[in-house]
Amino acid sequence: MGQRNYRLDRAKGALVFLVVLGHMLAAVSPWDSDVLRVLQTAIYSFHIPAFVFLAGITAKSDRLPQRVAFFLVLLATAMPLYYGWMSLIGLNPEFDSLVPYWLTWFLLAMVWWTLSTPLIERFPRALLAISVLAALFGGLIPTYDYELSLSRTLVFWPFFVIGKLYGSQVLSWAGGRTPTQKGGLALAAATPMLLFYLYDPNKIWFYGVRNFDWHDVSVPEGAATRLIVGLSAALTTVAFCTFMSNRAGYLCTVGRNSLAVYLLHGFVIRLLDIPLDDSLDHIASPVMLVACVILAVLTTWLFALPPFNAGLRKYGEGVVRMIFLPFSKLRSVRAPS
Repeated sequence: MGQRNYRLDRAKGALVFLVVLGHMLAAVSPWDSDVLRVLQTAIYSFHIPAFVFLAGITAKSDRLPQRVAFFLVLLATAMPLYYGWMSLIGLNPEFDSLVPYWLTWFLLAMVWWTLSTPLIERFPRALLAISVLAALFGGLIPTYDYELSLSRTLVFWPFFVIGKLYGSQVLSWAGGRTPTQKGGLALAAATPMLLFYLYDPNKIWFYGVRNFDWHDVSVPEGAATRLIVGLSAALTTVAFCTFMSNRAGYLCTVGRNSLAVYLLHGFVIRLLDIPLDDSLDHIASPVMLVACVILAVLTTWLFALPPFNAGLRKYGEGVVRMIFLPFSKLRSVRAPS
């Protein structure tokens, strides 16, 4: 058995915390506060592409139907639970059968990316080129939007492909950088972030949704914007990985349990939506920034407790086994004696 990659675990742990923190900040202010917008810009400019990149590293093509079914089971379970939770606390969600609710988009996107894994293994260069073209020019599709997570799937697909093909090498290379090199990469990554903050582009570009018509841009302008945002995210992802050490620690535990943190933290965010939404009317932005960090730390700690992740995986894998049980029995009946 190979040695566990703690650098990968740490990166996943740090990124899932940024997901939680980003949602806390968004609940307080939808990019209106200049103070909060500094951290929001830093987080949203790269955290999802980086997470997809890490997902590509661990992607496998064996037992493909079971892997796909696992994400579909979690999606089919999480959607009604989130709608029920929001109705219970009086938020009145709007249901759309084609649009995964909020953060559950990632589960459906994982289905599409996982299905592409055998093709990535079989035709690595072709799939890399196709994924980049799809990310840059997918905005030409008229129905390119939230439906079926299509938009985000295509926009972030290159990060999955690169993670699958080169992710392990990138992590290894990043871990060998000197402090000076780490600082240089961090400074380089901070430069486009600063420009994003100063020029304040539409944040929908970071989310990876909407087509070029919605943004009211030409094809060259839309593709160029996608390229700039994507290259910035790639640079920041590499810089981010250089600060992840390859040793065990609590952040590794969070990373190993990141599925539960990701799926369950949304219930806390929605519970806090109303009080957080009004908070800036009574509390200064710097104080709310500190409060968001504390709330994100506590929420991450809670759902990183091993029973949550173990329970989720046991449930998902158990349902998948039940789904495929008739097929396994059928194969055993048809097997020659």
